[in-house]
Amino acid sequence: MRPTLPENAPLSHVPALLLALCLLVAPCLLALPTSVLPAEAAGRTPAVPSGLPKGIEALAAYVPNNSCTPGTRPGTTKLAGLLRATYPGLTTGTSRACDGSTTEHSDGRAVDAMLSVRSSTQKADAKALVSWLLATDRAGNRYANARRLGVMYIIYDNKIWASYRSSDGWREYNGCADLSSRSYDTTCHRDHVHISLSWEGAMGSTSFWTRKVAAPRYGSCAYAGLNWAPYDDSPRSTPCPRSTRLTAPSSASAAYKALVPYAGMYMKAGAATGAPVRAVQKALKVPTTGSWDTATRNAVKALQKKNGLTQSGNANTATWRALLAAHAPR
Repeated sequence: MRPTLPENAPLSHVPALLLALCLLVAPCLLALPTSVLPAEAAGRTPAVPSGLPKGIEALAAYVPNNSCTPGTRPGTTKLAGLLRATYPGLTTGTSRACDGSTTEHSDGRAVDAMLSVRSSTQKADAKALVSWLLATDRAGNRYANARRLGVMYIIYDNKIWASYRSSDGWREYNGCADLSSRSYDTTCHRDHVHISLSWEGAMGSTSFWTRKVAAPRYGSCAYAGLNWAPYDDSPRSTPCPRSTRLTAPSSASAAYKALVPYAGMYMKAGAATGAPVRAVQKALKVPTTGSWDTATRNAVKALQKKNGLTQSGNANTATWRALLAAHAPR
C-alpha cells in the first residue's frame, strides 16, 4: 500500500509518517542503476603525445595578422584535426577571406571549435578543452599544452586569455558581459572556442607535433609606404622593425582616404571581401560589390598594363603602389 501524507495531518504525526515514507523509498533508490542518478557531465580532452622533450616553448608573443593570406597553415590544420578527433561531429573553422579586420583567420593561424555554452555537453567539452590547454603539466610547466601548441590567445564565453598577458588571467572580452542576447553569441564567442596560434604553432613546428622545442617565428613585414605585408612563410627569427604607417592627409581625395587603411593588402578572388575590395573598386570606378569580380579584375589588369606590370588581375605590392600614386594628393 502506498503511504500518503494527508494535507491536514496533525503535526505530531508528521515525523512518523516521514520515517515510514523514507523506509519504503530508500531500498528502491539503492536498487536504481547509477546511470539514472543525476550527475554533471565531464568534458573530454585531447590526448597528449608521448615522447615530449623536457624543454618547452616560451609563452607566445603577440604577433597579429598583418597580411592577407587565406589558406590554412599546417599546424592549424593539425590542431583542427586533433579537436575533431577528440569531439566526433565537431565543426571547425580556420581560414577566412580578408575583410580588413585584425584576425588570424586571415592568415590561416586560427581555429574555431563550434562548442556552444547553450548545450550542456558542448559547454562541458569546451571547459575541459580550455582547462587542458592551460593546465600545469607533471614537470611544473604552466599552460603546458598551450605552449607546446603555440597558442597565442583563446576567446570563449565572453572572456579572453592571452599568452602575452598570462598574468592577467581571463579578462572580459569586448564588453560582452553586458551583451547576453543570443544575437551576440558569435561576437562574444559563446557558440565557439576561438584559438589563435603563433607562427611557429601555425606552421606545425612546435614540440607537440615535432617533439622538438620550436624557436619563435614572426610573419612577413610591410614594405615602406604600405600598411599590409605580402605573404611570406619563410622563418623570421626577429620581429618586424617599427615603421611609420601610411596615413592620408586631410586634403586627400575620398578615394585615396579609403585606400590607405588597406594599402599593400594582397587581393584576389576568394582572398578578400567587403570594405577593402570596395575601396579598390571605388578607386577604379567599377561597381562597389565588395567581391573581387570580373569587372574588378579587368580594371586591375588595365591599371597594370598602363604601368608596365604583369597583368595578373590581382592586387600585389607593385599594383598597390601604382593605385596609390594615381590617387595621391598633388
